Amino acid sequence: METLSFTCDPLTLIRIVLQRFVEENIQGQYYRAKQFACYEYLDKNLTDDLLNEILSEFVKRHNLEAITLLDWREDARLIFDIIFERNDYKALEVSFMRKGCGNTGLGVYDRHSGLFYECGMAQHWQTIRDIVRDSYSEKHEALEKLYCYSRLTEYGGFSREEIENFVMDNFELVGGMKSINEYL
Repeated sequence: METLSFTCDPLTLIRIVLQRFVEENIQGQYYRAKQFACYEYLDKNLTDDLLNEILSEFVKRHNLEAITLLDWREDARLIFDIIFERNDYKALEVSFMRKGCGNTGLGVYDRHSGLFYECGMAQHWQTIRDIVRDSYSEKHEALEKLYCYSRLTEYGGFSREEIENFVMDNFELVGGMKSINEYL
């Protein structure tokens, strides 16, 4: 029997493994934003230099001497754990969530922090209130009082205009039936 010898580019092999992992473990198992972000990251973001950087981190974290891919599914999962921690991946996933591809298709994007908060139907305003309570506590009490008492023009050192501008400038609603200024 005749045999052929050949070589394979290791980065290409890793890319194939990562692609197959997404097809088997992400596609159809997670919300669309995660699926789309994984495919786009592999297709457009993952340069050879970036892949080498991620693989170096993979080797370092798991104290490996070489990447053998003997258990390629586990290796791919661990590599994706590193990818999912990266800010460039997170930003890509958030960009798809902002397009309505999350679990519910609804949510609030915090422009200041770059975080996306999913919510259900008719829960945008409550989500904004929760975000302000948890992340912008100095404005929370003023937001609550000014929201409840329409005749108040100032509370706790914040004017109604300051709070309204903060909400308008800082938050973006995704998938809602009302615009953000209808809540103010």
